[in-house]
Amino acid sequence: MRHFEEGAKSMYAMFLNNKGRVMYDTLVYKWKDDDSYLLECDSSVINAIQKHLKMFKLRRQLDIKDVNDEIKLWALISPNVPDIVDNTLEIYKDPRLNDLGSRIISSVSVNETKITDIIGSDITIVNDDNGYKYLRYKLGVSEGADDLPPGTSFPLEANCDYLHGVSFHKGCYIGQELTARVHHTGVVRKRLMPLKFTADVKDSIQKDCPITFANNTKTSVGKLKGTTQNYGLGLLRIKEAMDAKILKVGDYEAEVIKPSWWPIEAPREVTAKKEQN
Repeated sequence: MRHFEEGAKSMYAMFLNNKGRVMYDTLVYKWKDDDSYLLECDSSVINAIQKHLKMFKLRRQLDIKDVNDEIKLWALISPNVPDIVDNTLEIYKDPRLNDLGSRIISSVSVNETKITDIIGSDITIVNDDNGYKYLRYKLGVSEGADDLPPGTSFPLEANCDYLHGVSFHKGCYIGQELTARVHHTGVVRKRLMPLKFTADVKDSIQKDCPITFANNTKTSVGKLKGTTQNYGLGLLRIKEAMDAKILKVGDYEAEVIKPSWWPIEAPREVTAKKEQN
């Protein structure tokens, strides 16, 4: 949270359970008042995350409330943040990736026409989640309870470390021990990665469907988390998936793509030698 004291307006974060697994992912925004913060989360877990926060506030004088009926959330898919002064909305740069653009948070009174007037007439408003979900899956970015069912995923498997969502220097937090241990050993064998199908997925593929080698369907390299059009998101064993030319997901074939935004990691042998020196 000290990032806000240094001028940050938004932050990516995850709430973990005591076993180090992700309960909820969130975007945190510095809100209008000096002592206020707005948490964006999956609408299906609003009550659960409120209960979670209230359980840990102890004797702090904190007011935690649901403002879902008071505001609207818009995703602006553009690498540029428009410089706009308007008291009916707030614009925040997505803290995860530039390619994810910005969030516009407006009052419920703001409609599509006003958004177009404020932002510019050259924008196109899409009223469903498919365009944004397609962008996320193409990039390999998870979001919400559908991609990260509470209590099932580890933060580093969800690329939280690559998306500026975890600090390895801060004090103790719930789930820290396992998260820090995995990070410092340098071994994260599975991560969420984009899958590009050879054709649009028109038939529903069951969630957590095994992802296998095309030439050996008995050997699983991961599980499917979701699909949209010709892209999917899978939790995959990185080395095996990258070595495979073609993967099989249900009745479809796909190739795994290593996201361009992933950092280039030094081989463990090189890192070990540097530490010895």
